Amino acid sequence: MHPATFLTFFLALATGFLSLAWISRRSHHHYSPVTESLISPLLYYNLWILVWLVLQFVETLLLSSLPPLLGRILVAGIIWTSMLAAILWGSSYLSFTLRAIHAAHPLDQLRRIQKGVLIMVGVTALASAALLLSGLDAWIRLLSRGLASLIFPAVAVFSLRLLLSAHQREDTDSWRNLKLLGAAYSLIFLTLTALVWWNRFSPTIPRTIYIPLTVGLEILYNLVTVLWIHLFDRKLPAQDAADPAALPSRPAPQATLNGFGISKRESEVIQLICQGRTNQEIADALFISLKTVKDHNYRIFQKTGVRNRVELVQLAQELLKSEQAG
Repeated sequence: MHPATFLTFFLALATGFLSLAWISRRSHHHYSPVTESLISPLLYYNLWILVWLVLQFVETLLLSSLPPLLGRILVAGIIWTSMLAAILWGSSYLSFTLRAIHAAHPLDQLRRIQKGVLIMVGVTALASAALLLSGLDAWIRLLSRGLASLIFPAVAVFSLRLLLSAHQREDTDSWRNLKLLGAAYSLIFLTLTALVWWNRFSPTIPRTIYIPLTVGLEILYNLVTVLWIHLFDRKLPAQDAADPAALPSRPAPQATLNGFGISKRESEVIQLICQGRTNQEIADALFISLKTVKDHNYRIFQKTGVRNRVELVQLAQELLKSEQAG
């Protein structure tokens, strides 16, 4: 492997690891559905880079020392894993754009995406196995390149859709500011699409230039995501402790909460918040995941117009007083 190629991939992986570590740490302390939606695409994209680095290492340094059959199986397996990472990246990015554009999560569309992912994973696995058994190993690589050539323009289109449609969200500043992220993503992935297609159909770019250019844009994808989250994403404290003295003796009744569109489950979460429970304690009490509790918190905040737990408790107190006065 050329030293410049190795260094480029190493910088990309280091940038990806640090970006994911920073976002995960921030998400732990400051919950935001926008940040949560951005983690999966970033994770799968960096996994894709890692798989290709492993492939470069195997083909350059390890393949010659392996038995031919084992080498063929290993390379085919790594290439299929790269296709899997690409499919997961594209599907998670599509899910992110759907969540960004639609205020209410389009669950039917998200389920269709999941089914499509399963079908594509199965088809690529069967096709790779058939080509390997037929001795057409080069076609497996061709299949992978064809998939990559389609994934990049697809993600570029998703980014343009995000740019043109994000203004439809009016519930938080961070959702509205997604137009800026969509513009940056569009520029990155349109450039990547141009480079990839140019290399596929007119391979006049030296490999030592093509790889640093494409991986450099991949590094930029990580940095743009981190910078946007730092500058524009709304921060909601993950566990906003309320003053125990301010807690109402009992929560507002369900009938009163119905005026805000609060569901029965969300009402249960509000009751536990009014008891001073942490997110983890609420998750344990209701037998749901911590992420589900955070999602409930966010929807409750949006429906009631409060910014944190303290304001939610104060609202519950006011509703209870109004109900008692009436």
